Amino acid sequence: SVKNSHWTVEVAMPMQKLMERNPDAKQPDDGVLWRINFSRVQWSFGVDEDNKYVKKACCQSCRIPGAEAEDNWVWSKQGEVAMHLPERWGILQFSNEMPSTEVKLKYYEEWPVRCAAMGLFYAMKEYQSSESLYTDDLKALAAYSIKPFTICNEAATSIMLTDDGYEARVSLGQFTATINHE
Repeated sequence: SVKNSHWTVEVAMPMQKLMERNPDAKQPDDGVLWRINFSRVQWSFGVDEDNKYVKKACCQSCRIPGAEAEDNWVWSKQGEVAMHLPERWGILQFSNEMPSTEVKLKYYEEWPVRCAAMGLFYAMKEYQSSESLYTDDLKALAAYSIKPFTICNEAATSIMLTDDGYEARVSLGQFTATINHE
């Protein structure tokens, strides 16, 4: 018996459909990067005494194999079972080259500032959870900075408290990211 260690899939994306609600959208050019995720959720099934299909415990990707949960497979490591975190999605690079052609990978220039913004966002979320308020004190947030996204001391950061939360700007080099409490 061969133990499965991975899976592959080929996807044909309906580009026109993906772009139809954005009047400014255009077909991605060669080298354009998108954050995107693909996942597969799989439950094991059994047959009950009434001959009906029922979900059964048999998670193979869980820390404890056989646990009462579903298997969650993704194409890029998430760090946790939480599919709605785009900052943890993989990066898709568009190419005009034929499949199987060696393509030079493009450096994702915005990634460092996005990581710095996410570090601030998650630290602020932890701070608010602990203190029941937001702060504009970057040093106070440092104690709440957690991996994989930590506060970046090299980034120029400004935080403005608002009536319902905060707005912040994080800059590194030529890039700036803006975040808020949502």
